[in-house]
This record gives sequence, structure tokens and C-alpha cells, in this order.
Amino acid sequence: MPRIYRLVAAALAVAALLLLALPAEAHANLVRSVPPAGATLEAAPPSIELEFSEELDASFSSAQLFDSQNQLIEKGPGQVEPANSKLLRLIIPDLAKGSYTVLWRVRSAADGHITEGSVPFGIGTPPAAGSLIPPPGAPDPATLPPPPLDTAARWLNFLAAMVALGGVPFALLVWRPAYRRWAAAEPDAADRRGEADQAITTFLRRLLLVGGLAFVLSNMLFLLTQAAAAANVSLAQALGLPLFQLLSGRAGLLWLARLALIAQLIVLSWRMPLAGGGAARLWWIALLIGGAALLTMSMLSHAAASQQAPVAVLVDWLHLAASAAWLGGLPPLLAALARARRSPERAMPLALLIPGFTRVSLPSVLALALTGLYNYYLHVGSLDLLAATTYGRALSLKLALFVLLVALGAINLLVLTRRIRRAGQPQARAFGRTVSAEIAVGALVLLLAGALTSVAPSVAAWQAHEQQGIAQSASVGDVGLTLRIAPAQIGDNEFAVDVGDRRPGAAAAQTKVLLRFDMQGMQMNKLQTEAAASGGERYVARGNFTTMGGRWHIEVVLRRAGFDDVRHTFEVDILRGAPITIEQ
Repeated sequence: MPRIYRLVAAALAVAALLLLALPAEAHANLVRSVPPAGATLEAAPPSIELEFSEELDASFSSAQLFDSQNQLIEKGPGQVEPANSKLLRLIIPDLAKGSYTVLWRVRSAADGHITEGSVPFGIGTPPAAGSLIPPPGAPDPATLPPPPLDTAARWLNFLAAMVALGGVPFALLVWRPAYRRWAAAEPDAADRRGEADQAITTFLRRLLLVGGLAFVLSNMLFLLTQAAAAANVSLAQALGLPLFQLLSGRAGLLWLARLALIAQLIVLSWRMPLAGGGAARLWWIALLIGGAALLTMSMLSHAAASQQAPVAVLVDWLHLAASAAWLGGLPPLLAALARARRSPERAMPLALLIPGFTRVSLPSVLALALTGLYNYYLHVGSLDLLAATTYGRALSLKLALFVLLVALGAINLLVLTRRIRRAGQPQARAFGRTVSAEIAVGALVLLLAGALTSVAPSVAAWQAHEQQGIAQSASVGDVGLTLRIAPAQIGDNEFAVDVGDRRPGAAAAQTKVLLRFDMQGMQMNKLQTEAAASGGERYVARGNFTTMGGRWHIEVVLRRAGFDDVRHTFEVDILRGAPITIEQ
């Protein structure tokens, strides 16, 4: 046994050294570029600078330069600056007069989320028309759906974590105190207590073993999906260099630490003493190992992207720990209820067991509510973003299921617990049904947690959404109009009108699209320009039409030969100026 203690202590020491690394950030959005998007330069700069909101994974972050004919000018991948890991620099050759676009794709240094985009600019001439506007059908960063495989891998990871780690707090905080109260109340029932203790300990050992193995496998699947996404290759192709590169970084070290910790739990699983009557030392060691494993998950979460990273990581860890204590304690509770139903005379009295679980579940629910509120403040911060972003919508569904879980728990506490006090073991079947329902709902909550962690938080997603400019849509009879403006600043902008015309034969008719500008509350003549066809049903224009900050009226006029004019006036707020840059 001392050898086991030394192994456990060594694993914890290694994990602690790895966990001392400051948490990196996540969800790298482009915040500055030199040259800025849409700029017209007199001469080519020596390099392209792309600065992001978060630290980058240098192994999987790259940039390439293309000309207006989509010819590759500089293949990159560029270099992440050693002194500033948020800055990606691409050295470029001397460029001739023309329009160019930098395509970038980067990976965050923490949770592995991929972001990509482009920076168009011109040398001696404006960049290509429409280059600042997202192409038709481009996904909105705010409403990107969760990647199915990534979500599934994260869900399995959460499920396995709850199964592997939830039995330990159940043993220490529920079963052991109840067992002692049972011994004090019925000192002559030693054989009955021994049978019940042996049965639950066997079940908890199996949870540690099976859950630990599942946790290892789910982490390996998750690691493989991350490597494939980072390198933009298939799962089979990710088994080579991409996987090695991923493991060599900070995230890889945390994954290896997590696997080492779980391996220790697997080794300990069949050496654990009786949960009620045995020594508690190994159970406390297992609790510390499980807590450290959960901490590695928090250090690769959205919390690490916050300016309040140390506090946010701690709050995220408390959220996971409370989930493990509550949801992870439901399977052993269900096993104890099943034994009470089958062999009531050889099972722990429910009048002792259920209050013990309540004393753990109620603080866990409170901790989940408070940490959830903090995470809402951190990652959403506005009720509007709950409906406007994928993260917000998933969080709303998760909150609804959490309320359902609390309702099921309230039924157990306020109704069934009272019956158990009166009738005892015969109420095991009814209590077991509600616990089974809690497990099913809890699995759905964890599925939504997988979705939440696979997409950008609302704040980051909305920031990326706003970087695409303004987009507004309207329907006039059978015609749909979408006006897009980028970068939506005072001064020079690109304007695009996407037309969806359901009138028979309209799409083939000769077409003219006019844009007319005037500012609300200002005595000014309307400025007018004609948008040029840009393929399909998109019409683009560029110019310095929004010369002041404030609310602008932009009237779109669609004229088609043989059809009535279609008109709609959009109201848009132009509030920010162009960035100040130094021409190179």
C-alpha cells in the first residue's frame, strides 16, 4: 500500500507542475491588421501583421496571400511572434499594383477552437469590389451550429467524467456518514451493514474502473477530433504529425496530465476499501485526483479566455465539481435504491440514505446556480445575445433542463422523502423512477454542455459577427432584399444588396439597383449611387457616402424591366470611424 501512495503522490506532483502554467485564452478573433481590411496603399508593406484577441497555437496558425486572380502569391504559413503570441506575421514579396487578399486560419492556444477569415487590401488601387462583404450564403459567426463530431466527443467526455468521478464524493459525503448513523442507530445489525457496504463498494469500484476507461477513450477521441480540426484533415490523417504537434503544446500537456490522473484512478479502483466501514484515506486521495482531473478540463475551457482567467477557471472547476457531486452521485444512489427494492432487509435504510444525498445535492444545486450566473455574466452578458447566438440558445435550453432537474429533485425532497420517513423501504421504487428521470435529463444537460463548449461564447461570437459589418433584411411583396455594409464605419464602405425575387421571370429581366443615402435629422440632399452586378443576385457599390456618425436612411430601389419598382428604406447606425494606420 505505501507503494501506491508514492505513485499517487508522484502523479499529483507532476499534474500540479503542469497545472501551474497560466491558463491561455480561447477564441481568437482578429482585432487589428496592418494593412487594415479594405485599405489602399501606395506601396506594398514588407509584411502583413494580424493581431488576434487571444493567444495562438503556433503549430496550427497560418496565413496566405492571394491576388485578384486567386493566384497564390505567398503560401505562408507565417510566424507567430515569440514575444507576442497574439500576433501572426506573414513576410511578403514586393507587390505590383493590384488587389490582394490575405486568408488566415488560426487555432486558439487553450480550447482549440478554429477561426478563419480574410483581409483584402489594394496597392495603388482599391481592393476588389465586394471583398469586404461576406459572400452570399456565408455562415454568420453568431449562429454557427455546433460541430456534430466535436460536440459528441465533448459530450462523451463529460458523461465519462461524471461516471468515473461521481462515485467518490458519494462514498465520502453520502454513504459513509449515513453508514455511521446506521451503526449508531442499529449496533446489532453488523451483518446487514456489512452486506450493504460490500455491495455499494463493489458498485463504486466498477464505476471507477468502467468510467475511468471510458474517460480515457473519450479523451483519446476528443484529442483526435481536435488534431483533425486543427490540421483540417480527416481523423485517419490526424493520427500522424497533427496529433504529435497537438500533444507537444500546452493543451497536449494538460491532456497527458488528465490521462495520467485517470490512470491512477483506474489502478486504485479495485484497491478501494469499504466505502462505509473501511479506511477513508484512499477515498480522499481519489477525490483529490478527480478534482485535479476536472481542473485540467477547466483550464481548457471558455473560462481561460476571460480577462478574469484565474477566477473564471476556478468558477468553472466549481461548476464541474458540483455537477460530479450531484449528477455523478445519481447512479450509485440508483444502485442503492435498487438493492433496497430487491432486498429491503439487507439494504441501508432509505430514511438514512436519502437525507444524506440531499445534504450533498442541495449545496451542489446552489453552487451550479451561482457559478452558472457568473458564467452567463462572463460569456453572454446580455439578454439579447441569448436569442441572437448559438451559445445563448444552447444555454437557454440547458437552463430549462436544469430547472426540470431541480423540479425532479424538489419532488424527491418534498414528496417522496416524507413518504420514506413514514413507509421506509417500500418507497424505493417510486424514488428510483424519479432518480432514473434525473439521470436521463442530466445526460441531456451534459449534451448541451458539449454543444456550449464546442462553439464560441456569445460575446466572442457577436464580436466576430459585428466584424462582418451590418446586415439587414426586408421583404416587399414577393421580393426579399438584404443590405450589407462593411466595415460599417464613418467614411469609405462597401455596400451589397442581395436580391431574392420570386416573381416569375423577374430574375432574367434587365436590372438596375440604386442606393440613396440621407441622414436622419439633417437637411441634406440624398446621395445616390448605382450598385453593379457581382454575380448571381448580388449588387455591390463602394464609396464615401456615410460621412458622419449617426443614423442613416439607405433606400434600396430595385428596377426591373417589365416590373414595378421595389423600394425599401433601411435604417442603420454608423457610429465608428476608420482605424488610424500608418501607410507603409
